Amino acid sequence: MTFTKDPMDVPAVQRENNCEKGDKEKWSLFRAAESLRKRIGQAKEYQVITEKESEPQSSPVFENWLWRSDYDEALKFEKQLLKQYKGKTLEEALPGKILSNEQGQCYKISTSCITKLKTANYEESKQLLVSDLKVLPGIGPVSEQLLKKQGYTTVEDLTRHPKWKKQAYDYMKLVDTKETSSVQKWLWQRLPKSHPLLHYLAGFCQDQNFAIVDIETLGLSERPIILLGVAKPTKDHICTTQFLLRDIPDEPSAIWALITQLDPNISLITYNGKSFDIPYIKQRLAYYGINGYIDNINFDILHFTRRALKPKLTDCKLETVEKYLGITRDINIPGALVPHFYDTYLRTQNVGPLVPIVEHNRQDLLTLSTLFSKLYEEWTIDRGIH
Repeated sequence: MTFTKDPMDVPAVQRENNCEKGDKEKWSLFRAAESLRKRIGQAKEYQVITEKESEPQSSPVFENWLWRSDYDEALKFEKQLLKQYKGKTLEEALPGKILSNEQGQCYKISTSCITKLKTANYEESKQLLVSDLKVLPGIGPVSEQLLKKQGYTTVEDLTRHPKWKKQAYDYMKLVDTKETSSVQKWLWQRLPKSHPLLHYLAGFCQDQNFAIVDIETLGLSERPIILLGVAKPTKDHICTTQFLLRDIPDEPSAIWALITQLDPNISLITYNGKSFDIPYIKQRLAYYGINGYIDNINFDILHFTRRALKPKLTDCKLETVEKYLGITRDINIPGALVPHFYDTYLRTQNVGPLVPIVEHNRQDLLTLSTLFSKLYEEWTIDRGIH
């Protein structure tokens, strides 16, 4: 595998002599990246427990613990990968290409999968969004029943009501003009973020203009993002694009590559992305002093999953959800061990440990597509919309 010479390998005096004014910012980014690389070996953010011990009380999302048997199996798999890919290049292990942009270089991997993203259509979504009178401030379950007995069956009907007409008009204006972001913010003020109406709001997004986003990091905060994945649905399939760090200094370029994929009109689909992935990306942008827009409307389906499936699952980790959906992975490692596998890659310069990291991230993207679609069936079955 061929790497671009790291500027940090150049003596400091020579570095300064070779650095022109316009390059000083670039050198500072490399220094920051080098500092981060030295922190990779810090304390692990997971615990290994035996099957005889009680399952720890942990987050339902982050895999901050794993069974001893899974841990041992993963380390065994890592040894196999090191042997299998010894002497192979990154291009041989993970076909892709080097991507250059204004922030530097990273490695781009693209694939296409025959998977479709199902969303509600606009007419169906609109009907549901205007049939629940409780979306208006001041109207609760009792008031809603009384109003419907009086013939006000939709919010649109309430535009003729002497008391509620102003609020009903304001809401209907947002709905009729498909102001998706504004409708989402309106609903957040009246309903839990897990409410199915917020899921059906996806029907307002035209032309399948979605991007599923998932990242892999070296920790839960203030450590590099090592892989950024985005999946975009088309009519017949889903195209996944992943931006991989060949080394820590590639991080600014990889983040920028993702940002340029997300124009303001794209709606994001994430899993805990509002609390983790998107804030984490913003944090890393700020760390490098890069201005980037990523305030797109976000359908964080962790909230919907908890509402629809929590009674049926032991926890809401994506791996657990996959078992419920009947999804199996040919290549997989526990999410908690992604930093360990990447650190092994950096130490050995063997690309083998990168293979399951990339596959783990790609499968996460595809699982989110399947889950997003499946949830519509759950609302129908469980009558969760009511």
